[in-house]
Amino acid sequence: MIMNILPVNTAQSSWYQLSSSNRTIIGTKVLEFVQDRWIEIKLISHDDKQRVYEYTLLDQNMDGSALIHEWAADMEWFQSPVQIITDLEGKFIGINNFNSIANCWQQGFRSKIAKKYRQQDGIDVMLSETDKLLQDPKRFLQSFMGYSHYRCFFQPFYREWQANESSSLILKGFFGTIDLPLVIYSFTQQHGNTVTITNEAEVDEERFERPVLVRMLKDLTNTYNLKVDLQTEMEEIYKFENNILQEADLFLQLHVPSFYTVVTAHQCRRIEQHELPKERVDKNELSNSVLHV
Repeated sequence: MIMNILPVNTAQSSWYQLSSSNRTIIGTKVLEFVQDRWIEIKLISHDDKQRVYEYTLLDQNMDGSALIHEWAADMEWFQSPVQIITDLEGKFIGINNFNSIANCWQQGFRSKIAKKYRQQDGIDVMLSETDKLLQDPKRFLQSFMGYSHYRCFFQPFYREWQANESSSLILKGFFGTIDLPLVIYSFTQQHGNTVTITNEAEVDEERFERPVLVRMLKDLTNTYNLKVDLQTEMEEIYKFENNILQEADLFLQLHVPSFYTVVTAHQCRRIEQHELPKERVDKNELSNSVLHV
């Protein structure tokens, strides 16, 4: 059976409540956060080759165990709204207002955030790394292409779907400088106007640089007889109604027994505008400067 999800080519807004969590364990060290967001996504232009969506962060709550989590939340305010370019199927291919985001950093936001974190250890490193990120368009793009909450919305949804199919996914820089290649198995069902896509995954062993990961983990632990048995569990569920995403539930766990675990989850649901928080931060719109993958 062939099912088809069609893109909506009208400039209507959709609002979502989105919850993300991550727990990383390396030896005895634990880093974790939970982040709630309220966002608006709107199609702002399209042609016969691509579409441009404006993603606006309306409100958020971050509860993290490390300074980097608060910093990451501030960075989301800084780069909102971000204009995301997709191909006709919905695959993320670029940022439409990259130069405006980079200019905003240099023309005031950098000094503001430096003042906020001036008493914190590591602030110079975080400022320097952000400077480098905004001078390296390719690296900036990759920050949107990992296993982040953007995956809920920007991937090749808008096409014909078989009931069962497989595809490849590469999570860039998942282990620092090491990519995580996955084989995705998709199972799709349709009931009336509702299409549900369920994904499972396994590591693509032919493309995975396992020896490089082993060396990285050995260096982190100063242990050279370390056995690295990487175990992967992934489940994703996407529900579309009348071609519009209504719900998404994403879960990915990577585990090396007794040493290393990363668990990431994203849950989102479409809401009505009146369900948004009553007090929100307003952000000025940034001008366009096109950047492609």
